Amino acid sequence: MKEYIERILHQNVQIIPYKEIDRLPLTFRGGYSLSRMIIGGQEVLLAVPAERIPLSDLRKQHRQMEAYSGLTCVLYLKNMNYYARDKMIEEGIPFVWEGHQIYLPFLGALLDDNPRQAIPVCGQISFLTQKLLLTALYQGWKHVTVTKAAEILGVSKMSITRCFDELEAMNIPYLTIRNRARNFSADQDKRNMWEIIRPILRTPVIRTYLLKEEPGIVLPMAGTMALAHFSMLDEERCPIYAFTKKELPKMNVSSENWVPAGEDPGCIVQELGYYIYFQDGKAVDPLTAALSLTEEELTDPRISIAVDEMLEKHVW
Repeated sequence: MKEYIERILHQNVQIIPYKEIDRLPLTFRGGYSLSRMIIGGQEVLLAVPAERIPLSDLRKQHRQMEAYSGLTCVLYLKNMNYYARDKMIEEGIPFVWEGHQIYLPFLGALLDDNPRQAIPVCGQISFLTQKLLLTALYQGWKHVTVTKAAEILGVSKMSITRCFDELEAMNIPYLTIRNRARNFSADQDKRNMWEIIRPILRTPVIRTYLLKEEPGIVLPMAGTMALAHFSMLDEERCPIYAFTKKELPKMNVSSENWVPAGEDPGCIVQELGYYIYFQDGKAVDPLTAALSLTEEELTDPRISIAVDEMLEKHVW
């Protein structure tokens, strides 16, 4: 630890035991290895977590350690991800990420030991992460690991790792650490989980096509047609179907099949960013159906009542 910091900063540091441990709550005494570090003429508290801690807890505990000790707190982390790194830099939290980076804003230092291309800040949830959240809600996941989640969703473990990084950066409270590995446990109250995650979810609809003729392949119902399938809402006069990118080559969505402005379409097809097989597969899942509705549609009392009915009957 001392050697790594000195090698990156090219200056001597002094690390001595922190003897005022009684000033801190029991949580920090057992959860961290604490030392005083003298660096650049300043004395700081160096805190090394005993095990990996979720970002939301780490940020809160960092503030508390500074308040109790009266010292600037530097976190020494061996396991971290780039989303967490960006968040901590954004909030000015000093850290040493062993083998990767040192960020000491009180010294004006931001140094890379293992530079890598910066990851763009996540402006909105990815479709795969949204699919993971909704699948976890439906299935009531308990302690699902990266490997298990990859198996359930049929993707690589690296893809799930990125989803977990994204959820951790967004402070979604369903990730826990067990034996130094992250896992996902859904809220057993599905309605409560929906209310918590709803603000970060996005419409699954990438684009909508108004076609003269139906696509010629079997597709699940979507939009208000799916809503009618799951509720007492009257059936749509114009059928609405969903497809994903993998079905695109089989679809007749060329401009020749588009409906001219002012004419009624033969059908509407929506390209979705993901698909979750639900019940008999005749329609997209209820939560995705609800997310695909426009604000204008939701202002219709018939539709908003049907959404409540659908979720009450098929999700909660």
